[in-house]
Amino acid sequence: MCLLCEAAITIAATVGSVIPGIAASETPSITERPPVVAAAATTVTPAVSMGKCARVGQTRTVERVRYVCSKSKRWKVVKTAETTTASVTLRPSIAYSPPTQPGSNIATCMIREQNANRAGMGLSTLPTGFPRNTIAKKEGVVKWALIPIDFPDLTGEPNFRSRVDNQMDLLSEWFAVASEGKFKVEWIVHPSWVRLPSQTADYQIGRSDNLNRVPNGLKLWRDAMTQSDKAFNFSGVQTVNFLLPNGQNFLQEGSQGFPWDEAVRNFVTEEGVVESFSIPGKFFDQPGRQYWSYWVHEFGHAMALPHIGSSREENPYMGLDIMSNQDGESRDLSGWLRFLAGWLPDERVHCQDFGVAKSSEITLIPLNESVSGIKMVVVPVSDTKAVVIESRRESKFSCSMPSKRNGVLVYVYDATLSHGEDFLKPIGPGGRVPESSYNCFAARFPNPIIYRGEKVVAEGVTIEVLESLNMDKIRISRE
Repeated sequence: MCLLCEAAITIAATVGSVIPGIAASETPSITERPPVVAAAATTVTPAVSMGKCARVGQTRTVERVRYVCSKSKRWKVVKTAETTTASVTLRPSIAYSPPTQPGSNIATCMIREQNANRAGMGLSTLPTGFPRNTIAKKEGVVKWALIPIDFPDLTGEPNFRSRVDNQMDLLSEWFAVASEGKFKVEWIVHPSWVRLPSQTADYQIGRSDNLNRVPNGLKLWRDAMTQSDKAFNFSGVQTVNFLLPNGQNFLQEGSQGFPWDEAVRNFVTEEGVVESFSIPGKFFDQPGRQYWSYWVHEFGHAMALPHIGSSREENPYMGLDIMSNQDGESRDLSGWLRFLAGWLPDERVHCQDFGVAKSSEITLIPLNESVSGIKMVVVPVSDTKAVVIESRRESKFSCSMPSKRNGVLVYVYDATLSHGEDFLKPIGPGGRVPESSYNCFAARFPNPIIYRGEKVVAEGVTIEVLESLNMDKIRISRE
């Protein structure tokens, strides 16, 4: 859980080298070609013969056909309800074309994680790089439970579904989009409140943390599971999300547990073990905050996705990935983590290990689009670093920002850094001021998106955006 965005925070951008001659403005100027308007006419034949008329200029409408009396005293068709010119707006677009230079073997771009976390744990629980963690399930249908729990001194409201139905739908759609259909969530909702035995004061939790590191965390988990197990069938359920009564004050931020927590592993329901859980607190009931992004973030860890940067201190990638901040301006999953999860197929990744060729032009499909083509470029620059390039578009998972986040994102992966560290760092044009969201509690953050006509340099690799419409066409080069 990332809570830094609770306060307004100004974050210094990680700035790449901006090519001389390309001005970096506070709010990027985006030039788009005007839409092309085509006229389409429909002709309707009069349904009846009108014969002669008495007075010049006289009009009449019959069966949706309008007639006027001409000088020859005969009816003449002037206009019909269907004889109209319709304006059709044809949006300019880029036709997809394959890279101008062949890619390298995909294994070249599977940068091996080389840090203390990986060295100490072997197959790291939350890896930032390769090899992948193959223990956590990331494909197929996964059952999620939602169980409302209340207390002797705090009764749950009768219409709790109004708070969560839309949130559950967003979560299911998010996983379908991010995984390209590989991961599907099946929700099972308990229809009524499950009563816990103790008063709310006995479950007070202030700071969000794993259940075994906060007072009352273990008690809340065990009581919630014990009472739920009496009424709920946990068959096949992988994670459970508990819902608290509206207006509660005893759980301030949240409580969660993961497959590696002993208390979670050791609690066995009548149907078996549930691998993880989450309980959103009062923090997520504030206007502009969402349950679904908190659920995704915490379950992301349960399925072996690492936290990008610190959860309580500023980091340069904050706002650009749901695994950095569940309240960020973008709640998408970066291309690198999709690649690491196995959700971004190898054929969608262009591995460009520069050899003889010094430059290549590539068309990028936006991350969340379903059309075929390259979605991400990886340029290995050493054994432990790679430049990553992807196409971003605003979506229903994004916040509204003053400057549109439709363009190219460039960042660097550093395999020497682990979960909870800044292993992804954006490389954006300099001179941009931090922006705040219109409709979210997203932390203030300088816009790192690169637009048409702009260039940046990352680790000696130059990235230039040539076109940016429905797709992005880029040129990458290295001296």
